[in-house]
Parts: sequence; C-alpha cells; structure tokens
Amino acid sequence: MKIFNKRLMLNRYIMRFFLHLIFWGFAITELKSQQIVFGQITDEIDGTPICLAEIFIANSTIGTITDDSGNYQIKVPVKGAFEIVVNHVGYLPVVLKIDNPAPLHKVDISMKTNELTEIVVTARRNYRQRDVSVFWNKLLGERPSSRRIEVLNAEKVYYFRNSDNVLKVSCKEPIKIINHEMGYLIWYVLDSFQHDYNSGSSTIFGSPYFMELIPEGNRQKTNWEKKRKEVYNISINRFLRCLYQRKLNENGFLITKKDSVWYANTTFPLDNILQMEQDKVQLKIETPLLLACISRPVTDQMILNTWDTLFGPNSFFPITILLPQHIYIYSDGTYSGMLKIQEYRNSINGLKSRLPDDYEDM
Repeated sequence: MKIFNKRLMLNRYIMRFFLHLIFWGFAITELKSQQIVFGQITDEIDGTPICLAEIFIANSTIGTITDDSGNYQIKVPVKGAFEIVVNHVGYLPVVLKIDNPAPLHKVDISMKTNELTEIVVTARRNYRQRDVSVFWNKLLGERPSSRRIEVLNAEKVYYFRNSDNVLKVSCKEPIKIINHEMGYLIWYVLDSFQHDYNSGSSTIFGSPYFMELIPEGNRQKTNWEKKRKEVYNISINRFLRCLYQRKLNENGFLITKKDSVWYANTTFPLDNILQMEQDKVQLKIETPLLLACISRPVTDQMILNTWDTLFGPNSFFPITILLPQHIYIYSDGTYSGMLKIQEYRNSINGLKSRLPDDYEDM
C-alpha cells in the first residue's frame, strides 16, 4: 500500500507538472537562455503530428510539450552543446545531440512506434542478480533503496548477458528515479549500457531530466539544499566552470599527471591544456591526468605533498581520470565535444551525485 500511494503521488505530481506547461503557455521555458530550439514532432510512418509529446533538455530541469499540431519551442538553459530528448507513450524515446551552439535550432523529429519484440522478451530472462547490481551501481552510483535513491519502474529494465560474458541493458521507456537526498524526480532515457566482465570495462549512454520535488516542510527543503551544495562542490560541472575561470586550487580541485603523483610539487600548469578563444576555452589533454575533487581550498603544503594529499589515510574525496580529449568549455560549465572521464575512486558520475546543468549555487 505504501508503494502504491507513493507512485500515485508521483503520477499526480508529474501530471500537474505537464498541465502547468499547457495552461501557462510553456512558461517554464522563460528562463535565462542562450539558445532556442523549435520544430515539429511527427509519426515516422504516416507523418501525422504527435501532440503532448514530452520534450526536455538533457541534464536540466527545462521541459515542455508539443501542441495539437506537434509543434514545440523551448529555450535552452546552457551555452554549450546540449541534447534534446523526446518521449511519448507508445513511441521509442528520441535523443538528438546539438553540438554546435547557435541562437536558433530548427529540429523536426519523426518517432518510431515502441514494439516489444520476441528477442527483447527472451533477453529479459537471461541474466543473474550480479548483472542487476552491476547496472544499478554504474547508473546510480549505488544500489537502489527506498530511502536514498529509488527506482519506480525497475521491472521495465531488460538484461542480456551473451556468450562472450558481456552484459547489455536496455529500457523501452524512461527509467523513473527519485533522489530522496536531493529532492529530484529523474527521468533517465537509457540509450545503451554494456559491461564486459572479461575486461571489467563499462560504457553507458543516456540522458537524465530533472524535476524538483516539493518539500514537505522547511526542514526537508534545508536538507535538500545542503546535500545539493555538497554534491555541487565536487561535481564535474563545477570543475569545468572553475577550469574556465582558471581557479581550480582555490575551489578545491587539484590536477596532476597520472604517472607522477609520487613526486613532490606535481601541480599541473593549466597553460599546458587550456587556450582562450573568444567566449570559450579550448581544453586539449594529450596524456591522462588525475583530477582530485577535494571540496576545500588546495594549499601549497597539499601540493608539495601530492601523494599524501591524494592517497593518505584521511583522503576519501573522489578522484577521476581525465582521458586524452579535445573539447570547448563555456562559462556555465557546459561544453562542445565529448567529455572523456574515467572513475578512479569514489564515483561522482552516478545519478545519486548528479545535478542539472542549470543548477545555480546559492
């Protein structure tokens, strides 16, 4: 009964959210923005308009729905590249990346019907409990729970482990997740997931959409704000904003070469990887770098003793590997290109540690 009531409450919350978009003329898109995307959503087979299709900007809280003619318009809350995600009951979700920032983007999208094939039904049966754990730990950063981060439609996720010991996971609808610690309802459109048990490597591609929940009181609101601030302090988005400003150490981030951390004073000159270009910064990394997300200012003493700072007995903060790459970073922490990072210690990539790109530090 408790689970039923919780789902009923969330369904009502979602319905109110989209009704709000209808009656207030898509007012949620009237936010500070650098780009506008518009177009029409239609059926791939007969070309008929699809009304009430849900459209959102991935990694944000910004969404809208199509009108009776399948048309939409939405303001993008980021300066860099973004993904537009389209969802409608009975159709496969569509994810389209716009990698070149511009004032206007006309994007017309045709949607395919969502048919459950016999292969998918068979694949659903071929998995182990270990496979389930691997997937949720990679996606969320931990196993789902009713108190911290909860999955409402886990039964819709399909698992398949082939003869090469490679796990593949799919879901024909957005995965609905509640982050109880930060107060978000998240719709996650899973594009693909693969984990190779032979090499231990995983790849996951997907797009989250964040909806802020309504707190039950001031105490819960304060707890949510505190947790969001804590997560933001060590987030990749904040790191990129600080990198754009060239203010890493004072904001709790330390970069060093992966193969030289045992040497003293191994701080890494940012001029080696950054170049300013008008309204953006070019980031070019040729050899892997370690990024320590310490969340407190990095002192000269910490730099002089880099090994102890990163791996000493009191070092529990996340460390991430910045792989070789070439991207462009904007002042709001968004970017163009593909950000290539790899977990090293204490993941900050899972949804339990993710904030929308339009989150503003208060």
